[in-house]
Amino acid sequence: MVALHRSLGMTAMGAWSRKDFEESPRDLLSRDSMLKPRVYRVLGPSGPSIVKDVAGLGFFGRFLARWLLAREARALGKLDGVEGVPQVLHRLDRDALAMSLLPGRPLCKESFLRQPRRIPDRLLLLADAIHERGVFHMDLRQRQNILLDDQGGVGLVDFGAAFSPGPLGRWVFSRPLSWVDRQGVTKFLARWVPSELTPEEARGVLRAQRLRRLWIFTPHIPDGEEEGAREKLKG
Repeated sequence: MVALHRSLGMTAMGAWSRKDFEESPRDLLSRDSMLKPRVYRVLGPSGPSIVKDVAGLGFFGRFLARWLLAREARALGKLDGVEGVPQVLHRLDRDALAMSLLPGRPLCKESFLRQPRRIPDRLLLLADAIHERGVFHMDLRQRQNILLDDQGGVGLVDFGAAFSPGPLGRWVFSRPLSWVDRQGVTKFLARWVPSELTPEEARGVLRAQRLRRLWIFTPHIPDGEEEGAREKLKG
């Protein structure tokens, strides 16, 4: 079904121009940024889709955003046909990428608590599926990058920070990169339902928290993950 949707989208959008995109009904989903692509939900020729566009950025911002867009396109190209990730539909031009719109809403505590073990288990299976293709998301700590639909399905979006190394890099880095993605999922268990953690997951959360403090480029703002993991191990 996903492959069929993708092929139909490619056929219908093959002649879609920037002029068509700019004249189509669309909603801006992202906040304005000088360095990141703008994200739109667009009613295109094949129905609702997502378009990431960097054309409106300044010169230096557009240079970086084009690089991020190309990085995302490469990662998603390796994930063609994987259910639960966006499928590339069309490259409008070097400044814009159209992809399929996944169903669902961003992860929230209320939805998570309804299925406190099922949701993370499904997310970990999806993470394993993309890792098998040689793609590592690297930003699963952000709730808005995880989608939940009404049927209990999960999805991952925003692969702009994804790492998709070649064969040698994959052989060298696959285990630590996989671990980073998995910690992005289990931290929600530690934060919201620590009783559902396994002892191994709890120890992993504590290791991740120690390493996170060494990352100087963005502030480390703990949100109860460490306390939850320690509570689990004490029990």
